[in-house]
Amino acid sequence: MYLYRLEVECDKGKLVVITAAEDEEKAFSAVDEHVERHFLTMPDIREVTLLEKKRISPGAAYVIET
Repeated sequence: MYLYRLEVECDKGKLVVITAAEDEEKAFSAVDEHVERHFLTMPDIREVTLLEKKRISPGAAYVIET
C-alpha cells in the first residue's frame, strides 16, 4: 500500500489530495470521490498530477508548505 499526494486543478482552484491506495490507478480514481465529498457541487476537474508516492510505513508523512 502507498500514500499518494496528488495536485488537482479545477474551476475552484488548486487542491491537494492525499490518499492511500494499492496502485496509481486506484489513487487517481479515488480523487473524484474525495473532491466530490469536499464540495457541495462537483467542480470541473481539469488536471490531476501525481506529486509524490511513498510506501506506507510507521512514521510516513508529508510536509506541505502553505
